[in-house]
Amino acid sequence: MHSFYLTVLLGVGLLGTATEQAAAQATETHNLATDTIQPANAKYHFPVSRLGTAGGKQLFVFITSVSERGNGIEFTWRHPLVLPRPKPVFITSEQLQWVELSGRYYEPVRLPGESAHGLALRLQAGPKVELFDVATPKKGVPIPVPGAVLWTGVFSSNYNHAWYLRRPGQTTMLAVPEGKKFAPFLANYLADSPDLAAAIRATTAGHRYDDVPQVLARYNQQTFR
Repeated sequence: MHSFYLTVLLGVGLLGTATEQAAAQATETHNLATDTIQPANAKYHFPVSRLGTAGGKQLFVFITSVSERGNGIEFTWRHPLVLPRPKPVFITSEQLQWVELSGRYYEPVRLPGESAHGLALRLQAGPKVELFDVATPKKGVPIPVPGAVLWTGVFSSNYNHAWYLRRPGQTTMLAVPEGKKFAPFLANYLADSPDLAAAIRATTAGHRYDDVPQVLARYNQQTFR
């Protein structure tokens, strides 16, 4: 799991059995105005997430944990520390569409032929290509506690990055390969920008795997005829 798949919080789609499961686990009525009330003591404040479901619904919830296998998240309708304690609800990555938290946008990783998993932070929204990132802490780097487990895009040598690309109108992402496959893959993907593609194939400084955000930013800023 991007174990920091953190990227790591998720967006929901309550469909079929998931709807029944949520109803069974949370029989209390929901009121956005009261459900999102925070404790008086600021140190206990917990971020409210806005989740988009595969069925087109929007939910305002408190995400409490992410599955160790990366196949879903657990959330509560009310602040997890408010009494009586709210019952947790589990939603799978397949039923999630997106998550928004603190102004940042995340989606489950969806690759062709694979089940949705984890959460990837969208670093760029286009217009030509969307760029997503799943950051994994390197060995010895502590993983943040719940409430601070979202990857925010702060790049450092403490994290490994898995980049994912998606063209407008597509429903699945493509993983950017590392190593010898990187340059041929990305140069071909960005072939409509010959100068940029040539620099990638030549592995010139600033056009390598770790530079993908900067490369895609240049690509998205270009005007194509």
